[in-house]
Amino acid sequence: MKNRQRVIIVGGGFAGLELVKGLANSKKYEVILVDVNNYNFFPPLIYQVSTGFMEPSAISYPFRRILRKKENVRFRLGSLERVVPEENKIILSNGELIYDILVMATGAESNFFGNKNIA
Repeated sequence: MKNRQRVIIVGGGFAGLELVKGLANSKKYEVILVDVNNYNFFPPLIYQVSTGFMEPSAISYPFRRILRKKENVRFRLGSLERVVPEENKIILSNGELIYDILVMATGAESNFFGNKNIA
């Protein structure tokens, strides 16, 4: 993947995978998707699993299967520990990666402001 800009996407949720899809098979970019899990999880359908209408495997997909035919995309399992912007480097729990472009797509966490009745 010579002469390509390296794009590292941290987070394999909706936004991260949508960006991967947009950059897939590009001659301009080498893409590395980093996630703490080796699968994408689709929470909106968890109620279907809990009520027995779907198998758990129907709402979680291995990243390697999702990325299989995207020749310029690789997956790296790891937890982000630190970003070193002055060196264009990220430190993971199991190594480090150099980037040209870094995209943080780690998602969001709901805040119910201490109201446990609606959490």
